[in-house]
Amino acid sequence: MPSEKDLQQQFEERLSETLADFGATSTERGLALCRALIHKAVHLAAETDGIEFCTVATYLADMVSHAHGLMHPQGQPDRHDRPMH
Repeated sequence: MPSEKDLQQQFEERLSETLADFGATSTERGLALCRALIHKAVHLAAETDGIEFCTVATYLADMVSHAHGLMHPQGQPDRHDRPMH
């Protein structure tokens, strides 16, 4: 039986292939795609027996921090026009 980490990697690879067809050709399209994926993922978690709310909330918080780091690499200025944090 594959580990959770192995399954996640397999799912991410399959999603990457599928999402390539949706290409973020604009900011609006990219944001809409991100929102749709997050929304569907939250519903999937809520509808799956055995997935705890706290586990989902903790993972989402980790991903927010991860995304922030990707958008603001060390040594590069923030992309915000004004303070937002």
